[in-house]
Amino acid sequence: MAQGHTPKVDSSAKFVGLVGTVLLLAAIYYLVTSLIHVVTGQTYKNEFSPGDAPSVASATSAPASPTSEAASSSPAPTTTPVAAVSGGDAAAGKTKYATCAACHGADGKGNGGAFPNLTKLNAADAEAILHAFKKGDKAYLSKHGLGGARYGTMAPQAAGLSDADIADLAAYIAELGGHSASAAEPAAAPAAATSTTASASTGDAAAGKTKYATCAACHGADGKGNGGAFPNLTKLNAADAEAILHAFKKGDKEYLAKHGLGGARYGTMAPQAAGLSDADIADLGAYIAELGGHSASAAPAAAEAAPAAKPAAAAAPTQKIVSSEVVAWGHALFSSCAVCHGAAGEGGKLFAAPKLAGLPYDSVVSLLNLYRKGQQMGANSYAMIPQAKHLTDSEINALASYIAVMNNSADHGATATE
Repeated sequence: MAQGHTPKVDSSAKFVGLVGTVLLLAAIYYLVTSLIHVVTGQTYKNEFSPGDAPSVASATSAPASPTSEAASSSPAPTTTPVAAVSGGDAAAGKTKYATCAACHGADGKGNGGAFPNLTKLNAADAEAILHAFKKGDKAYLSKHGLGGARYGTMAPQAAGLSDADIADLAAYIAELGGHSASAAEPAAAPAAATSTTASASTGDAAAGKTKYATCAACHGADGKGNGGAFPNLTKLNAADAEAILHAFKKGDKEYLAKHGLGGARYGTMAPQAAGLSDADIADLGAYIAELGGHSASAAPAAAEAAPAAKPAAAAAPTQKIVSSEVVAWGHALFSSCAVCHGAAGEGGKLFAAPKLAGLPYDSVVSLLNLYRKGQQMGANSYAMIPQAKHLTDSEINALASYIAVMNNSADHGATATE
């Protein structure tokens, strides 16, 4: 009787089949996403053109608010709630732009139709758009082709931006496209929060420096922030910093909203402040004041009395020297990133993966740390959080070092040594 024969399965055929299945699923996802955009009428343009961008001049001089056509008959004209001209600091905006780069790319040229090219926007138009997203002016945004899914993505990002953040970002966006920012003087900076909880700080700045390590993940080691969602702390004196931390700890939403610290910022900061003791808060307040060069005992009124001035240009990022071995390790690790972002970090059309080449070292570290913590940072968070979840500090350092020196680009915060 003939013996049964079990056919052998070629392992290479199984691999090819698996790859084919993955590519098929990716194609289906891409087609479904495109179909949804078409059905909802939100098929996006890949670039802003001068006609697409809302004109601040026309918006502010129009006899009626863009939120209501009927308002045109009103004798008291209303204006779009946007800044008239940019007086922002492009150098400060470059640091804050790190969050935007996750979707729009380090060069601002966009990544796929869902994340448009920003380089054709001048500063005033960029300010107008960001103010509209922040204030929820859907009629204005829809009029300029920026409603629908874009509102759902951008409104949470803009909600935490101060007027100064918006001005700085707009100035940098204009610089990306080679446009000159308006030479007009900036609006006066918002007054410092008046402390209702603490007077002069009695904290220990040295102890606060150690406790600040957690804060640095979002606000940066220098306290200058990482993107508009994570504000610059260096303008706070100790008493103001303490007052804010006490308010987050005690859930004083009215106080926080009064000083522009409500909304999404409350959801992020309240859990961080909940476990702080009064001594912790005093120490952190003292160290934050030291970061900005303020006296720990300076009263808030002193800051309010000083005349508003144009922000000084941000200091050049601290240069980090890394070994060629670390960069080589980062290169090896980047092979996983290259599947979506491209072998040269140029970005990819599939899933609209943004360009990475050219991102500063500190920005990459900050973004990866945020993704590792599960922080939602734009439309690609669903893909990035699982990738970053298991990265070690050493791997993040290596990846950031490699990305910072990709293509031998200009100073991006890291220099490789032999």
